Amino acid sequence: MSSVSATQNSADSLAKGRVTGAVNRSSTPKPKASPTVTKATTTNIGIRHTSDGKDGKQLRGVSESVLRAGFLRKVYGLLSAQLIFTVAMASLCMLTPLIRDAFLNLARSLNGWYRLVTLIPSLLSLVALNSGAKDKYPANYVFLFLFTVGNSIQVCYVCSVFQALGYGHLVLQAAGVTTAIFLGLSAYVHYSGKDFSYFKGFLMMSLWGLCLWGLGGLLFPWMTNGLMYGFVGALIFCGFILYDTWRIQKQFGYDDYIGATIELYLDILNLFFYVLDILAKMEQNKNNKKDRKR
Repeated sequence: MSSVSATQNSADSLAKGRVTGAVNRSSTPKPKASPTVTKATTTNIGIRHTSDGKDGKQLRGVSESVLRAGFLRKVYGLLSAQLIFTVAMASLCMLTPLIRDAFLNLARSLNGWYRLVTLIPSLLSLVALNSGAKDKYPANYVFLFLFTVGNSIQVCYVCSVFQALGYGHLVLQAAGVTTAIFLGLSAYVHYSGKDFSYFKGFLMMSLWGLCLWGLGGLLFPWMTNGLMYGFVGALIFCGFILYDTWRIQKQFGYDDYIGATIELYLDILNLFFYVLDILAKMEQNKNNKKDRKR
């Protein structure tokens, strides 16, 4: 297999991950109404009268900033656990020849059914979480784990294909770029204090357009062969990272940590897929130029 065709096959393997991730992102658990914090929650609440007639403090309220900080710690803690699990699975599949070959043989034997099989756990988990499981412990953690496993398998498949074809370095580059973008955008939202609520309408319309274009690309590959598709997808999910990071600061209720975690997790995975798509196509273009010079 030539370097050009190998790179093309690697890029084609991303189609499943991109479309699946975008579809999952459009059906994540919806948050409850934004929490309202009364004055009582930021001051001392409850007064008792002592025997000597002096008023004393019975209970100290918890400030909104403390509640929000605890919520953020829970969200980013769960998100870190998801990402560590996904990276560990992908690394194991890429670096262990026996597992990688078994993974690829399974994907080849199931052909198109493989896409459906790997999609089922994620979608069923989202349905369960949307049906009320996200508020019930320990069911919410069980379905979150199943959701993470389903998406990790999709990442493993894409990474295994790239590694098998000799393009594992692109996976590492994409992971590094995605990490830098996510940390940079998250820091910007946290420290700028800007309101990103106006992103909502544009992002939702763009997401559905991306889903439809990606589905069309499965039938007509020319629709997604250009670099523009990857750049547009990456830009959209950069917008989602800005918007969702703002939401977990201002909009999500304190008990909506499962939904917030899932949305950020999908934002990162989708951004990774599109960055990898861009790098693969740039590699393909470079190989095309080398072949023309020969």
